[in-house]
Amino acid sequence: MTPDSIDVRGDARPALTSLRFVAALLVFITHIAFLSPFANPAVAGGFSTVAHDAGYLGVSFFFVLSGFVLTWSARAGDPVLGFYRRRFMKIVPNHLVVFLPAVAVVFVIGLGMQIYPILVNYLFLLQAWVWNFEFAAQSPNSPTWSLGVEVFFYAVFPLFYVLVRRIRRDRVWLWWVATGLLILAIPVVVGAVTPSEPASPAFDGGTWLQQKLLLFFPVTRLPDFVLGMLTARLVQERRFVGIGLGWSAALTVAVYTAALFLPHIYAFAGLWAFPVALLIGASASRDPRRPGLLESRPAVWAGEASYAFYLVHLPLMMLALFAVGRLHPDSAAGPFAKMGTVAGILFILGLAAVTLLVSRLLFVAVERPAMRRWARPRSEGPGRRTTTGDGGDTGGEPDRPDRTVT
Repeated sequence: MTPDSIDVRGDARPALTSLRFVAALLVFITHIAFLSPFANPAVAGGFSTVAHDAGYLGVSFFFVLSGFVLTWSARAGDPVLGFYRRRFMKIVPNHLVVFLPAVAVVFVIGLGMQIYPILVNYLFLLQAWVWNFEFAAQSPNSPTWSLGVEVFFYAVFPLFYVLVRRIRRDRVWLWWVATGLLILAIPVVVGAVTPSEPASPAFDGGTWLQQKLLLFFPVTRLPDFVLGMLTARLVQERRFVGIGLGWSAALTVAVYTAALFLPHIYAFAGLWAFPVALLIGASASRDPRRPGLLESRPAVWAGEASYAFYLVHLPLMMLALFAVGRLHPDSAAGPFAKMGTVAGILFILGLAAVTLLVSRLLFVAVERPAMRRWARPRSEGPGRRTTTGDGGDTGGEPDRPDRTVT
């Protein structure tokens, strides 16, 4: 931190925590649209069209937020090994607890996967580095590809933190704009230099190579992370643009609406850079003396469980659709249930509620205890706040050791 900067850590942590759940919910919406419980083709098609890009927006939010929070929470003299220890304890315990149940769901449903791809893609989080589609597709819990990207971000963060802190104060904005423009330019370049055929077997929007480069590949997602780091520095120095949370949210909605009419190749990452960074910066710049909906207890309560929600939502979704489908074995819709519009909406709402409750249980029983017990050496006092990754600090105020906002 530069000598003339102002440390405002803690001001907006609840708002960022709440927005994490919104981002996880966007990913949930995309996946339920992909599996679509609606029997009516028009309803299913309309839902899929509107929800197709929601998950891309949510993942981009997580990547930018990770860069923001790690920079926001970093401290001079913090040992690199201590940082890696906290990162490990943040993501691994929940991941290991969910691993076997997710694998069991795959085999119960009868999708059929080989053990070696399961270990590489899922257990060891290497899916983001796998280029062969047939191999990469064999993951019992495909959203965990983004955890592999996060691991890469964690690995390079100490180096990039030094580089970002060395940028002259009057040039941080220039770097912020340049990084956002780079993110916007990547799909243009990839679209220009890669073949446009054959269509991807994964999902709509370009070829598998294009999807791999734009959505999954850790190196091409690194600018999102760096943009979050630059945003954190601007907010810490109280020089972030005063656009406000309402206007930044409106801009995000406007860009999302525009993306519905553009080729999907541009929606994997590029379009979300500036709106997401503005949204995060505006949330972190909020006046803590004027709490709103994002600082409310229910919003923060859900946000604390967002990482677990992200981990468990797809296995629970597939299992629920499969179980309901088994109740109607005469259905010609395949292994997953199809239902009427009203029933489908109620099913989605109920599934989201159950997923949140399961996620909250994981947060309380696994994630939070692991962070408190093993994320830092016993020699550190209970009042020391430690970075938790994509959401905030664990430990809270020294006089409130039970308070955890992540």
